[in-house]
Amino acid sequence: MQIDILERFNEWWLTGKVRKELAKPKKRYAFPQMLAQTEKRQITLLTGLRRIGKTTLFYQLIDYLLNKVEPEKIFYFSFDEEKYSLKDVLETYEKRILKKNFEECGKLWIFLDEIQKAKDWFSIIKIFYDLYPNLKFFLSGSASLLLSKKAIEYLAGRFFEIQLKPLTFKEFLEMKSLDVKKENLELYQRKALPLFMDYLRKAGFPEIIDWEKDEEIKEYIKNSVVTRVILKDIPLEFGIKDFELIENLLKLVFSNPGLIFNVNSIANSLGKNRLTISNYINYLKYSLTIRILSNYRKEALTSSRKFKKIYPATTSLTFSYLNNFYEKEFFGKILETYVVNALNAEFYFRKNRKEIDVILKRNGELLPIEVKENVEANDIKKFAGLLRDLQAKEGIIFTLEQFDEKNIGEKKIKILPSWCLDFIFD
Repeated sequence: MQIDILERFNEWWLTGKVRKELAKPKKRYAFPQMLAQTEKRQITLLTGLRRIGKTTLFYQLIDYLLNKVEPEKIFYFSFDEEKYSLKDVLETYEKRILKKNFEECGKLWIFLDEIQKAKDWFSIIKIFYDLYPNLKFFLSGSASLLLSKKAIEYLAGRFFEIQLKPLTFKEFLEMKSLDVKKENLELYQRKALPLFMDYLRKAGFPEIIDWEKDEEIKEYIKNSVVTRVILKDIPLEFGIKDFELIENLLKLVFSNPGLIFNVNSIANSLGKNRLTISNYINYLKYSLTIRILSNYRKEALTSSRKFKKIYPATTSLTFSYLNNFYEKEFFGKILETYVVNALNAEFYFRKNRKEIDVILKRNGELLPIEVKENVEANDIKKFAGLLRDLQAKEGIIFTLEQFDEKNIGEKKIKILPSWCLDFIFD
């Protein structure tokens, strides 16, 4: 392996610093979590959707470490485009940069980007981790690395996972220099709401927060995220070649947020068998481009397997495929997609044609959450009835811009604009 490839990735060996355009000054919420891992023995796995800032987070951490340790003790390599053996990469660093054995070098920090693209990465990492306690590994991947049974088997007890979420609205506001105080959110609505509408079309991706043109935003998301998932991430991991089916399923989910997943219906409409459709949906889940909610039931976990709902992982994925994104008839689904993902939701409720968008458990109590662009008296009455059915003391209805609070019998219902969510669930 040529040494100049390693030098290209690790220019701080010569300059002593990371370029500002790589280690950007604004830090994501996960930075303190990553910082706390620098002295931990365990491998740190950073997972998340493409283009949401994992590599930037690595560079920011490297920039911090350069104030404390010698540059040669920090190593970075990306497997996103480079087709090299992980073992060769590590041994080249050891023999040609450090010029002595790993065990003689003291503490070393090793950052490996898009590690899932390196063949047998988990077995090689395990060997180096076990042999050299002085190596601190930070690994990143666009897909959920831990879904691999082999990875779990090889690295059991050796790793700590941090999942980087797409850029939140709260972070978006910070990058736009709007400091919102949670004590009186209504005061900020005039400034926050237009920014929220802008955020929904760019949701998750820090690189485009200042872009204005719709077509450029759509092109970025399609080319940098969706196409790479279809043509690279999923085929590489699972060895599949039906790119058209992956794309058709993504379009189906992106165009129909909150779709109730019926395997038979989808299989018939796309001319595929049930097993193929189920497998491909799991591949999309692996790529973190979709979120799946189960139907909540108190009485038995098995009953939640029916009537799963599927959402895009961010509202911007829907924006990249649709022209009616902001139209009144559809926009409620956009708000619903935002709320589901911002809450990291796992459950909704559906029974006898009654439905609640999200069911959370907080402090041992159920917290039902509904999403509507505009809420009317009849909506509140129905929601209160569902709270009684679920024996929940209170619930929240997220809207576009309404603030209110209602007490229906013993049930307390808060009505809030969706943009407030990050602040009340801080």
